[in-house]
Amino acid sequence: MTKSHVIILLQLLFLSGCGIFETRTPEPPQQSRSDFQPPTTAGTVIDNLKNAITDLDVTNYLACLSDTSFGGKVFSFSPSAKAASQYGAIFQAWDKTSEQNYFNYLKSYSVSSSSPVLTLSNETLVPQSSSTYYYSADYTLLWPNKSSTNLQQVQGNLQFYLGIDNNQNWSIYKWVDTGTSDTVKTWSDLKAQFSQ
Repeated sequence: MTKSHVIILLQLLFLSGCGIFETRTPEPPQQSRSDFQPPTTAGTVIDNLKNAITDLDVTNYLACLSDTSFGGKVFSFSPSAKAASQYGAIFQAWDKTSEQNYFNYLKSYSVSSSSPVLTLSNETLVPQSSSTYYYSADYTLLWPNKSSTNLQQVQGNLQFYLGIDNNQNWSIYKWVDTGTSDTVKTWSDLKAQFSQ
């Protein structure tokens, strides 16, 4: 085989379909996974809160709480009676920034192999007016974390007061936590423990 035959053979192989010059279907752009839905109903806020906790997403968690910059009411949190007596000073000035700090601190102690789970039962969601809703539920929050001395599970009853802002989005402007017994730790206890 002559040198020219080899060159022709290589050219034919090259052009015959190795496909290196063919266009391919582009891959879709990478997007972060988010279960957050526009909070156009009061019920959507509850779903968003549960998903934000499971996803450990502080941005989505805070988006469930009222924001005065959009015409929402000032957010407030009322701890359980037992937690208020035990950690009174912590909750005196508790606000949305306190929620952010607690969530981030707890997130840093979370176990990467398992996600927190918020279970709600005996739910009630009723309108109080055209711009406010009342929501009540018994809760169990399981939040695995790295220290055996830290709370892993809390239980109680929560009451949310939800309002609508200037963008027609709903959010929680008042959160009331209530214990179901003196021996069970509540969400208030978890917030106090991770507020440092």
